[in-house]
Amino acid sequence: MARVAYTTPEGRARRDQLVRAAMQAFAQRGYHGVTMDTIAAEVGVTRQGLLHHFPSKVDLLVAVLERRDEDDSELLSTLRAREDTPLAEILRAVLRHNAQRPGLAALFTILSAESVDPEHPAHDWFADRYRRGRILVAEWIAAEQARGRITSAATPQRLATSVLALLDGLQLQQQLEDEPLDIDGVLAELLALLR
Repeated sequence: MARVAYTTPEGRARRDQLVRAAMQAFAQRGYHGVTMDTIAAEVGVTRQGLLHHFPSKVDLLVAVLERRDEDDSELLSTLRAREDTPLAEILRAVLRHNAQRPGLAALFTILSAESVDPEHPAHDWFADRYRRGRILVAEWIAAEQARGRITSAATPQRLATSVLALLDGLQLQQQLEDEPLDIDGVLAELLALLR
């Protein structure tokens, strides 16, 4: 996928506008429910103007996913910098972070559901993201087991799969509810079972 170099502040600002508009549109209508013309119109540019920045809809989708990853990477880097951070604190921070960005949480939920189709342009991205996520969470769990905070009766890899499923499930349920879920209570009870 070709990537255009942005040397002017105006070019970078326009690209940023397009990515934000695509995030919102994909979150509301899914990848297949949005056209490039719709996104261009929402930003007030022509289709050619959009194609100058993103030669294809797949390029735009990749930029949206990369933006979400950049945002998540900042949080995870902060949490990883403190080696002794308990897993419960990490999970709470991730869920709070996602709750503060309901549009991105919805985007992630919709695109992850759509991407189970191997032909979906985000299929490989999501499969890789979950593989990387399981490795990262398994490392955190192994560290918690070494500190005696989590039972060593379960393998870190299996627990990591369960933790990611819990995070996604809570995120989805939160999007469906009118009132906030008791995330702290859910996490506290789950982690109590793992001691």
